[in-house]
Amino acid sequence: MFEILDITASFFAIIALGAFTKFIGLFNEKSSQIFSNFAFYVALPPMIITSIITNPIKGVINFDFIVRFEIATLIIFIFSYIVAKFIFKLKSNENSVFALNATYSNYGYIGIPLVILLFGKKAILPAALILVFDIAFVLSLVAIFSTKFNNFSAFLNVINTLKSILKNPVIISCLIGFLLSFYDFNLGKIPEETLNILSGAAVPTALFAIGIIIVSKSVEKAYSELIFISLIKLIMHPLLVILLFVFWPTDGLKMLDIMWIQVAIIFSCLPVAATVFPVSQYYKAYVLKTSSAIIVTTVISILTIPIGLLLVINKNIYNVFQLLFS
Repeated sequence: MFEILDITASFFAIIALGAFTKFIGLFNEKSSQIFSNFAFYVALPPMIITSIITNPIKGVINFDFIVRFEIATLIIFIFSYIVAKFIFKLKSNENSVFALNATYSNYGYIGIPLVILLFGKKAILPAALILVFDIAFVLSLVAIFSTKFNNFSAFLNVINTLKSILKNPVIISCLIGFLLSFYDFNLGKIPEETLNILSGAAVPTALFAIGIIIVSKSVEKAYSELIFISLIKLIMHPLLVILLFVFWPTDGLKMLDIMWIQVAIIFSCLPVAATVFPVSQYYKAYVLKTSSAIIVTTVISILTIPIGLLLVINKNIYNVFQLLFS
């Protein structure tokens, strides 16, 4: 337990440091945007590329693995959409953005660095697969559920969404990394060293920016909605992933290293991604409550992530996983 707390403590210590610098006036909300942009567009892509190319990619794309994770995503999204529409009585695009809050995890800023710390750079392969396919899938769901189907704009909206997905630097870096690894391409010493230096800045910069955001945004008073999002995102989502992976095994899954299943479970228990906020701005729906959901789930995850890690890494539970996958 203490080893797990040591791992997560460093993450949240950097977040707390970012919050402290904002509190004393050293940085402001605009600084947070600058840090976020640097991490997202400059430092994180090299980290993903260098991590992927150190591992062989041939034969690792397992569709049983991807399909199960996306089934969990689809169930959570549709259930949250229904709750938003019929229980919380949200309007128009607010329903789909609400469902996005309950579904979209903070893969880039917390998930990938965390699993690399836990399992080493080999974890980037299942992490990158989840990131690429889940981002594409969940943003497509938002586009579809945000559009009325009494005209042809729905199809065009999906096409435009897919185009925006392909412009995402994190997804592009995953694809580049996959291609370089698949063809065993040698970058050369200078480009490789440059990417390594930049990749080292990704984690601290991103976490520092999150800390500034937490202090900059005020929590919207929508307690029942925030509680629901927190429960679904941090508890129900990982439980559903465990059910799908552990109790619905296939020969394709049994061929995988158990670490892949552990990565999937960890990724499902992460807080709401900070990138949900600009999506809410794009759809002009659930904007203030989205910022609140990011803050609340990030704070609560200080407790839930260590619990999730304990369940995943605990030797007794690990042996159960091994037994089910043997």
